[in-house]
Amino acid sequence: MADLTSSLSFLTDNSIAAALKDVYGSFSERRAALGLPNPGTVDNIAREVQKEVLLSNFMFTGLRADLTKVFGMAPLFRMSHAFAMGSAGNMPPYNFSAMYGTPKVYSVPICIMV
Repeated sequence: MADLTSSLSFLTDNSIAAALKDVYGSFSERRAALGLPNPGTVDNIAREVQKEVLLSNFMFTGLRADLTKVFGMAPLFRMSHAFAMGSAGNMPPYNFSAMYGTPKVYSVPICIMV
């Protein structure tokens, strides 16, 4: 046991450890001087904020963005990207579609949903 104490003495006998101990002691004294009660666990604080401060957990229902670019009219070539976040129902989070058409032939849009 004496060997263990002597081998770990470098942790308590150096200037860095002494400085850290002084800083910790200073903070402890300041905290005790304020006389504040223990606020409880972090879970209880988060619960109070969610119930009393925030308006509702369901205020944000979702976000959707549709970006469409037409590259040409003769022949018709159009690309579209759609992004969705939140409670948008059964919609995929990302949708890509491309459409190509001429006056004689109109192709069915290609849709890729991820």
